[in-house]
Amino acid sequence: MRYPRQQTAFFLLVLLGMLSGLLLLSPRLQAANQAPCLTSGWPHESSELQPDPSLVFGQLDNGLRYVLKTNHTPKNRVAMYLNVQSGSLRETEAQRGLAHFLEHMLFNGTTHYPPGTLVEYFQSLGMGFGGDTNAHTGFDETVYNLLLPTNGKDVIAEGFQVLADYARGALLLEGEVDKERGVILSEKRSRDSAASRVSKKQMQFDFKGSLVAKRFPIGLESVIKQADAKLLRSYYDRWYRPENIIVVVVGDMDPSMVEPLLAKAFSPLRGVGEVGECPDYGQVAEKGTDVLVLPEQELGYTELSLGTVFNEQPQAETKGWEEKQLKRYLGVHLFANRLKKMGEDPKSPLAQLSIHGGNFLNHYGVASLSGRVNNGRWREGLQQLHTALAQIQRDGFDQKELERGKREIMAMLRKAVQTSSTRDSRALAGEIIQKLNSQEVVLSPEQEMQLYGDTLKQTTLDDVNEVMQALWKHPRRLIEVVGIMPPELQGGGADDLVRDAYKTAIQVAPAPWVREKSGQFPYLTPPAELPGSWKKEQGNPAIGVQSYRLGQGVTLHIKPTEYQANQVALSVLFGQGKLAAPHKGMVLLAQDVVNGSGLGQLTKAQLQSQLAGSNLQLDFRIGAESFAFEGTALTGEFERLLQLVYHYLKDPAFREDAYLRSREKLEQMYRQMETTVVGTQQTLGERYLSGSRAEYTLATWDEVAAIDLNQIQSWLQPALFDAPLEINVVGDITPQQALELINRYFGNEKRMSPPITRTPKADFPFGATKHIQVVSSIDKALITVAWKTNDFWDISRTRRLSLLAAILDDRLRVKIREELGATYSPQVNSAPSRAHDGFGLLRSSLIVAPEQAETLAQTIKEVADSLVQQGVGEEELQRALKPILTSIKDIKEDNRYWMESVLKLSSRHPQQLVWPESILEEYAAIQADDVTALARQYLRPELAATVIISPVAAGKTDNLNP
Repeated sequence: MRYPRQQTAFFLLVLLGMLSGLLLLSPRLQAANQAPCLTSGWPHESSELQPDPSLVFGQLDNGLRYVLKTNHTPKNRVAMYLNVQSGSLRETEAQRGLAHFLEHMLFNGTTHYPPGTLVEYFQSLGMGFGGDTNAHTGFDETVYNLLLPTNGKDVIAEGFQVLADYARGALLLEGEVDKERGVILSEKRSRDSAASRVSKKQMQFDFKGSLVAKRFPIGLESVIKQADAKLLRSYYDRWYRPENIIVVVVGDMDPSMVEPLLAKAFSPLRGVGEVGECPDYGQVAEKGTDVLVLPEQELGYTELSLGTVFNEQPQAETKGWEEKQLKRYLGVHLFANRLKKMGEDPKSPLAQLSIHGGNFLNHYGVASLSGRVNNGRWREGLQQLHTALAQIQRDGFDQKELERGKREIMAMLRKAVQTSSTRDSRALAGEIIQKLNSQEVVLSPEQEMQLYGDTLKQTTLDDVNEVMQALWKHPRRLIEVVGIMPPELQGGGADDLVRDAYKTAIQVAPAPWVREKSGQFPYLTPPAELPGSWKKEQGNPAIGVQSYRLGQGVTLHIKPTEYQANQVALSVLFGQGKLAAPHKGMVLLAQDVVNGSGLGQLTKAQLQSQLAGSNLQLDFRIGAESFAFEGTALTGEFERLLQLVYHYLKDPAFREDAYLRSREKLEQMYRQMETTVVGTQQTLGERYLSGSRAEYTLATWDEVAAIDLNQIQSWLQPALFDAPLEINVVGDITPQQALELINRYFGNEKRMSPPITRTPKADFPFGATKHIQVVSSIDKALITVAWKTNDFWDISRTRRLSLLAAILDDRLRVKIREELGATYSPQVNSAPSRAHDGFGLLRSSLIVAPEQAETLAQTIKEVADSLVQQGVGEEELQRALKPILTSIKDIKEDNRYWMESVLKLSSRHPQQLVWPESILEEYAAIQADDVTALARQYLRPELAATVIISPVAAGKTDNLNP
């Protein structure tokens, strides 16, 4: 059972963002005395909890509410959100899909922005469509957002005008409705997948009897096809009204300057007609055992879940209520830790186990355990899920589990406090909206630390066990088997077989939970320190990068920043990565094995237990040119992160159980990919366009399956032990502090460079078209039209190619989305190769109806040829260029840019350390003629290669695929 995350508190969002496999849904219910369809006032007005003191709350005479907060990341920019507290649950039976349809229509003509002008206006300001301006529709909200390119008074006033037009200025012209209808149907098609279909049917099963089971935001195709301006207006007037709207503004601004501008834009707004009646959400059944057996071959795996859903009543928020929710979260978190351990057992019938627990949409409680079935062992898997639950119900958790969970949650709270000064304005605005829509008090990280920290200290084992008992006390049980069906579940009577298996499972008394030995970390002692043994090298003082040589074969680059407070990013690169892979199927499997094996003396579960209470994150990656350990930590935890890398390099593990789990997981992934057009493009399509180069394509499953564990170890171990290291540090740390710590662990290295692998030329099928069929019931095709360009290392050319891609993307948006309504989101990207001399791709991709694929592939070439024949106009150059210039200003104040684009592999490519000095000025100086010249060099129709991937019914392939 999987449910969209709705209205989740900031504290829990932080926790969820850092915990894989755990989803806590809608912890907050609306106050019992307020209708869920129309709220008023503020949650803190009826609670003893006080809101974040940095927030400015206000309300206009027409009922519109607003929240303002000063925040300086990104610098000189302001995030504006229009939160309409209405979504698909407010629709009538005849309106199913209109909330989402309206979201689209507000970009297609309002009082001050006629049809076809709004996106171009955003671009002229320096805002990218989709990145800096977007919207989303949920069950109970529709939210529009802008990220203004500057914080000038005029720009802020204009932003409010746009949002005010969304609120009450929709034109809803009939011709525009007809044009947008095709785009919405294209979006519905592009989002259709085996996973989305399964999720929808699971929600209909879980919430049978409720409105949730009938009101998915995408709506009904029949309604979308028949909707007209009058019907859209009926929903718009009923719910888009000032008393149902909250404006949230977070950014680098002074609220005293912003408030009068907001009042001027929104005070004239008035609702039309009456507010709609509050919908009856309905009740779910709370007794009985219900079974769902859902065959879906294209899902690629079998998933099993055991859960419960029950009705909950809204409650007023109090300190006591928050404390209870924290204890519930802590219990779910402890259960998740157990499931992770169970899923790593090579004998387990289930993998990728997870737990969901919390509240959904302020009306329903949910709890479920789920996992992917290994080798058809669903009966054993059902027994395992029941046993895990029965152990908790009978015995509860133990004290060590509780202590670990408390440390982990406290670490997250500490991180929230230590990083609060550089939180992103968009994320903050979104969190404020989620809290307000669930009638929660918006707290600061410091307030959350006080509230939740005190509660954690006082929480006992009995408290947590009691909360978990309450979560699972409800007698209704939902048992679901979805995806690939084992033979015994493919015929009639499958539900009864599953029901009987559950009856058998619950009759077995669970064995006691057995704790694994915890081990010790760190267990390797670094060599003796070598004070002052480093040698300072050139670096680039102009961009604040310091470079050093340590020991033999260790290069260090340090870029101190304050962009993300109290956070440090680390990368350790070595070897040649994909370039030196001895077999095509090696990369994905090897990467997963290292990440899943832990260390020589610690399994992955033991290592996670030892690291509990820290905010470390470290992953092993295999890139186009190198292997890498990439991680982040709070500044105070930086040495711990270095210790972890040191252990991976000195005592790596290649465990058989990790290898087997990785194979199982990858096989499931490939089964899923081979039934989707996107997955097939990644394997067969990209292979065709790039001459099988690993930089662009994935190996086939047969190639992956041929790799054994010894081959992986033989490939990676020499590089781990002997290859020279490039260590890069970016973040809130002094160079001296970073240098001394790194020298402690890596100053004694003696590493030698292996021979450099030569890069063979990559082929490209100029002028050819490849048709590939996919056995799939999903009615969508993928078109990719590509042109060969050049490699990465002429940076001026690379920058101009990225601008050319942006211009082609915009032309395709206008032609294929806006004029033809044939696709939802055309995408164009430039991908110059770092590893293959003289090779690069400029690709355009569209998801379309299969019957339109050939025609639209030709349309892409014609649009590209218009750039060749007519050249690039100055106005469209500026519309594409200005958002890029805005984004450059942002990325230069982001640690990821300095790590990914500047420092990584700069010891091999020292020109990277110079590029930041020219990036903004060089982009700004690009002329229309420069881009036109590239279009004429690369985008001629006869140079294009096309891949069309289309669905075909099972048993009807024409053997077109290689």
